[in-house]
Amino acid sequence: MPQKPPRPLRPPGSTPPRSPRALRGPLFSLAVDILLPLLVYYAARALGADQVPALLLSGAPPALRLLAGAVRHRRIDGVDLFLTVLLVGAALVSLIGGGPRVLLFKNAALSLAVGAWALGTALTRNPLAFQLGQRLHQGEAVRARARLWQDSTPFRRGQRALTLLWGAEQFLDGGVGSLAAATLPPDTVPLLDRAVSLALLALAAGITAGYAHRFRGRHALPLFGAPAPASAPATAPRAPRVTCGP
Repeated sequence: MPQKPPRPLRPPGSTPPRSPRALRGPLFSLAVDILLPLLVYYAARALGADQVPALLLSGAPPALRLLAGAVRHRRIDGVDLFLTVLLVGAALVSLIGGGPRVLLFKNAALSLAVGAWALGTALTRNPLAFQLGQRLHQGEAVRARARLWQDSTPFRRGQRALTLLWGAEQFLDGGVGSLAAATLPPDTVPLLDRAVSLALLALAAGITAGYAHRFRGRHALPLFGAPAPASAPATAPRAPRVTCGP
């Protein structure tokens, strides 16, 4: 009976390849927060809805995502709670009589708020980059990254640098969105706002990937992955004892 080929062994100290499931959460959030609201808004406008109802409907997918996450994890992060309050507040102001531009400024206000929060976390024990990296892992990998945060000054410096980068990206996004909401026709702003957001996200992601690659080459440390487990020192195989006959 043929035997199964042996499973290839990983080199000592290496980490298992990252599962594609780790990227599904960020990609899903990106689709729900940026692409789906755009589709909902222009679909509602094509069906004859006014600007304010269409903008209110376009804000529903991100709000539902935050609510679903809170129910699933039985907790809500401080930033998610803050974003939910902004969404509800902008909707109430628009219903009272603020008009469509209030809702257009809401997106810019969200980016500015996230940027301020990200920059604020850069000075704390849990900067945004480190928190997001922790969410990509589970179990021992999370604990290993926490130990690395405690023991490695370059690792902490790298996490804070990426947090500053993303905070600046959000501030730039909010500034461009505010200018567009104040000067452009309301029906033009959602498309331009999402296009600028995606372009800035792509730029920040490219800079992040390049920085993480150089950081790993210089310090032999992953900024987002889990550190390699300590391996036991390899021992040379014992040579067979040779005896001489009489």
